[in-house]
Amino acid sequence: MSDINTVLIVSNKEDIVNQISQKLVLLRNLDKIKSCTIEQANTALDEFEPNIILLHCENNNKESLEFVKKIKNDSQYNTVPILLINENCTREAIIEAFDLGISDVIFMPIIDYELLIRTIWALQKNELNQNVESKTNFLASLGIIQPETGVYAQKYCDDFIKNEINQTRKYASRACILLVSQDRKYPTCKNPKEFIATIKNSIRMNDSVIIKDVDEFYVYLQKTKLNGAYSVFERINNNLGIDSGANAGVVEVQNQKFEDIKEALAAALRKANENTNSLIVASDFYNEQDEPVLNFKNAAEHNQDIDDDIDDMPKIKSNSKYDKNSIKLFNQAYDMKIKVVMEPVFKKYERIVRLKKQECALSSYVGTKSAFKISTGSANAVLNIDYDGINHVFIKLTVLNNGQKRLFETETIEFNELDYRKISVMLSNLLEKFFAITEKD
Repeated sequence: MSDINTVLIVSNKEDIVNQISQKLVLLRNLDKIKSCTIEQANTALDEFEPNIILLHCENNNKESLEFVKKIKNDSQYNTVPILLINENCTREAIIEAFDLGISDVIFMPIIDYELLIRTIWALQKNELNQNVESKTNFLASLGIIQPETGVYAQKYCDDFIKNEINQTRKYASRACILLVSQDRKYPTCKNPKEFIATIKNSIRMNDSVIIKDVDEFYVYLQKTKLNGAYSVFERINNNLGIDSGANAGVVEVQNQKFEDIKEALAAALRKANENTNSLIVASDFYNEQDEPVLNFKNAAEHNQDIDDDIDDMPKIKSNSKYDKNSIKLFNQAYDMKIKVVMEPVFKKYERIVRLKKQECALSSYVGTKSAFKISTGSANAVLNIDYDGINHVFIKLTVLNNGQKRLFETETIEFNELDYRKISVMLSNLLEKFFAITEKD
């Protein structure tokens, strides 16, 4: 820590100030402890120049939260860590405080050693962040980091990734590398800086973005397994929004040669670019041939580790182009699709139907065979989604009125295209046709 630190306690209650001051007695004699009320805090900052602020917040005090907002919008003090002393605040107020930029929270009654540890940790973390900022500025001055984006420049791309891979292997750690680019939905009016900013907002502080090409970027994910890489990919696409999208290839760093990693990622991204919002895992393995054989495994929605249990796999014809691991991955990805997409959408439209027409009979279920059914007796509507056990789904929309078909549509698509929007559109069309029939009756 610094040779001298100033701790500023901000509270309108004198007994709280005394209590906190007494518990900080184990700080070094060189450190200073100052205090002021919330009303005085705005002017006290320039007087004390604190290294850390201990902010008392009682019963969701709006003045305390406004003070946090002011600090974080002040270029002179926005890096000062704020430790929130929580007294009877709701969960929502605490979350809001974290969103505004506090470093940590302590719940009352205050435990002396906890307060001391968290204060020291906040000071150390802030110094670490300052060191990182200093080194980043130095690298930017050398052109290794782009000043305008904060990512590693294309010229030093290979050198940086080689160094990170060596460090990962040296400490027997885990890491994944994404190669990300805009998909065909991405608006041409947006520039690469906006895409880079979205990637940076989707990763952790210790992860890195490196420019490979004008519209292709490596993302080095420290201490990350494949399931963590899938989560990052999802965050990137969620942050881009529904009108934009990204594709990516991903490799988990093991014992591969650097050039083989590059080839595998490039090949995986080419495969991913055949679709939208697609993530492809490229597992490169070697036999006695000179060239590596790349085994592509579609992982567009997968968020689980792959295991070796394949007893429950569907029976696939011997001429299938997919191996058993790929089929296992498809099945796990489809299970995740059911949980995070199909179930929420079905439940949403169940609520819509019940609010609109309570006398309807309504049922739905999800699985390898999924269905959303609605009926009034004479009129019936059904959305069926059947999974083929690999990577396709067969969709059928049917509306019957007195036994006569009024709507019958079928479609076969890759299940990674079965997103929240597509299912919503299909159900909206189905219900619109159904309600039009029942209202005439």
